[in-house]
Amino acid sequence: MKIHEKKRYASGVYANPYDIESAREHRQALRQSAARFGRNPEDIKMYAGFMFSLGSTEEEGLERRRQLMSFNPEEIPGRVSYLGSMVGLRLSVNSVDIDQPLSADLLKKAYANPMDPRSHRALELLKRGISIRDVLAHGVINYHPVVAGTPVQVADFLEEWFLAGACDGFSVVPDIAYDGVADFVELVVPILQDRGLFHREYEEKTLRENMGVPYQYGRLKENNN
Repeated sequence: MKIHEKKRYASGVYANPYDIESAREHRQALRQSAARFGRNPEDIKMYAGFMFSLGSTEEEGLERRRQLMSFNPEEIPGRVSYLGSMVGLRLSVNSVDIDQPLSADLLKKAYANPMDPRSHRALELLKRGISIRDVLAHGVINYHPVVAGTPVQVADFLEEWFLAGACDGFSVVPDIAYDGVADFVELVVPILQDRGLFHREYEEKTLRENMGVPYQYGRLKENNN
């Protein structure tokens, strides 16, 4: 199905914006397009991809990200090179120590690649003086935003995007550790519930009803799905 056809018929659209500004623009464009097809913009929802690693402290959350990287050491050279391209530098595991911060000389030459929305975050972290490995652990080359930290930090991120109109919900991707989903449900969801951002019970019986979209296929109410 072509992209414009999705906007004509879809009830929910998955998207992978990296920052809140592009997410808001994506959602607004989607709603405007739906309206051009004669639909109520409220009838189409955008869900943003989001990755996280939880810990009792930010350092614990980051350590989980480091562990993920250690599972596939053969990918690290490519990740380092890719990070370099994001900040205008030729980096390799042979030219830099990834367990050390980027040198002051290299930082002077670094800049955020204007073609990559993730590059500003990458440069910001490098300038904070943390190691290259930790910059990568923060998920700067992932195509979804990544939060490695406490349940409150994760909840803060979700709240900020939702209240800013950057998305209608999230496709939540925990790290691959066995307890990732359970920790999110037990530690993050209660915070969102206390803030009035997540229900305590499902009000309806079907996914469509809980999404708040009508029983119709696109704008043709007589052609229900």
